[in-house]
Amino acid sequence: MKSNLLSGHRRAAGGRIWSTAIMLLLLCVPAARAQDHFLAQQSNDGPAASQAAAISQRQALELVRARFPGTVISINEIQQRGELVYRVRLDNDGNIFTVYVNAVTGAITREQ
Repeated sequence: MKSNLLSGHRRAAGGRIWSTAIMLLLLCVPAARAQDHFLAQQSNDGPAASQAAAISQRQALELVRARFPGTVISINEIQQRGELVYRVRLDNDGNIFTVYVNAVTGAITREQ
């Protein structure tokens, strides 16, 4: 009788372990999708991005990295004063700042 109780307890514990493992895997899926979306957005050099832009997002990132220290947090293509620009946010040791790269000329301006 005692061995039946122990084996039942082991089965219940094993079931909980599997349930927990499956739940953890399911929680990872949305995070992976969000990361994929961010990476796809960073390397968006497709036809829509290059139609009006002489400078690609990748080239804009290279220009910014050569001129400013820090880690790139995000890059977005936006309209500013009627011009297509890339807004690049950087983190330099906890100091967050934004620079803009003109998508036609490559001119860089920093937000004050």
